[in-house]
Amino acid sequence: MQFLTTDLAQEMVERTMRILDKNINVMNADGVIIGSGERNRIGQKHDGARLVLTSGNSMEIDHEASLHLEGVRRGINLPICFREQVVGVIGITGEPEDIRHHAELVKMAAELVLEQSFLLERVQWRQRIESEIVNQLISDSDVGDHQLKNRAAWLGMDLDKRRMAIIFQPVPSSEDAVHKMMHAIQYDKNAEDLLGMTFRHELVLLRQPISDHFFKHVVGQLQRTMEKAVGGQVLVGIGTVAADISQLSLSFEHARDSLRLGKALDPEESIYFFESYQLERLLITAGAVEENSSWVDFYKPLTQEAELAHTLRIYIEEGGDLQRIVDRLFIHRNTLRYRLDKIQALTGKDPRHVKQLMELYMVQLMSHLS
Repeated sequence: MQFLTTDLAQEMVERTMRILDKNINVMNADGVIIGSGERNRIGQKHDGARLVLTSGNSMEIDHEASLHLEGVRRGINLPICFREQVVGVIGITGEPEDIRHHAELVKMAAELVLEQSFLLERVQWRQRIESEIVNQLISDSDVGDHQLKNRAAWLGMDLDKRRMAIIFQPVPSSEDAVHKMMHAIQYDKNAEDLLGMTFRHELVLLRQPISDHFFKHVVGQLQRTMEKAVGGQVLVGIGTVAADISQLSLSFEHARDSLRLGKALDPEESIYFFESYQLERLLITAGAVEENSSWVDFYKPLTQEAELAHTLRIYIEEGGDLQRIVDRLFIHRNTLRYRLDKIQALTGKDPRHVKQLMELYMVQLMSHLS
């Protein structure tokens, strides 16, 4: 496995040279310079590094020694170790007696950069695997349960636990924003929660259910953390609890529906629970079956009457409570009765009749969401 790359070697050089006003070289396991404060030396062989790689020990090189070694100047060369293995060499240019007291610190700095890079790569690898598992679970793919559970077990995840799908959607949505959100909450989520990104640039959290009151607090905290990371609004759609992994795709569908309906019907809110929109989803599903039928034509006259359409919406939101309706619309009760009568005259449907009101609401929803 190649631990030292040219990018990583140059990062070691630049970090170290900010602290130590000396040229730094980094050599790979073949003794070739792959990072240097003197860019023209990159690609050259370094005999001093090869001796360090062979012995595993640091080596001081004075002026006389440098004359007999290829690509070498006065300085100190030290092994870069990772997991008890010498993977490269870092060299400091200068008189050995002047830089000796810096040598071990430079070596430690290089090894720290290497360790950080390795840990970051492991985190990114884990995130990729976790995201793949999430997408397979919410897409109801043909990958067998046994195979999915085995992959999750590599991450220490138990897929037999009950979970629910939560979608976090930045406004505006972008891949970069979702990556920032994912990074922001990576260590805030529970160890058993699964986190992934969809091709639509949604962040999906498969979370274990908890009590309603605490759940709202947790989701709100995650939302605020993400909004701080992206510098903008993040909308949240919350699906139903899945009894097992076979139902997670349905939970995800519910979360996506709650987002779609919530944004349209309650734009002043930012967290939407599927339970609040079950009726609307049923009405839209039923209406979609007959979408191309003439039965919805009754609503067309109302699309030209914005005031009446708005009155109908407030009438539905307030559950037919006349006082609350007139208060919201700032009109007299007689004006409200006149408008309801006009809605009936234009559509043939009386809003004061429950069944006909449901028909009006169904088509109004379809019109509003189209």
